[in-house]
Amino acid sequence: MLLPGTGSIPAEERVAAFLLKVSEPLAKLAHSAYPPFRITREEIASLLGIDMDTISRILSKFQKDAMIEIEGEHLSIVSIEGLRAAVAR
Repeated sequence: MLLPGTGSIPAEERVAAFLLKVSEPLAKLAHSAYPPFRITREEIASLLGIDMDTISRILSKFQKDAMIEIEGEHLSIVSIEGLRAAVAR
C-alpha cells in the first residue's frame, strides 16, 4: 500500500517524514520522548513504495548519523531534529 502524495518526494525525505509521522502520536500516547516501536523494513518499503535495498541503505544512514536506533524489529528515534532536517532537504 503506497501512501498518497509520496511519489515525487526523494526517498530519504519520505522515510524521514514517515518515521516522524508514526513516532509523534506514539510519543503522546506513551507520555515519553519517542518510545521504540515495532516495524520492519519490509513494512516501510511496502507503505512508501520504495525497494528494500533503498530502505536498508536509508535506515543504515540514519543510524550512522545517530537519528535512529534499530534493534531487531524495534526502531527508536534518537534525534527528532535530525529527522526533521532530513525532511527539509
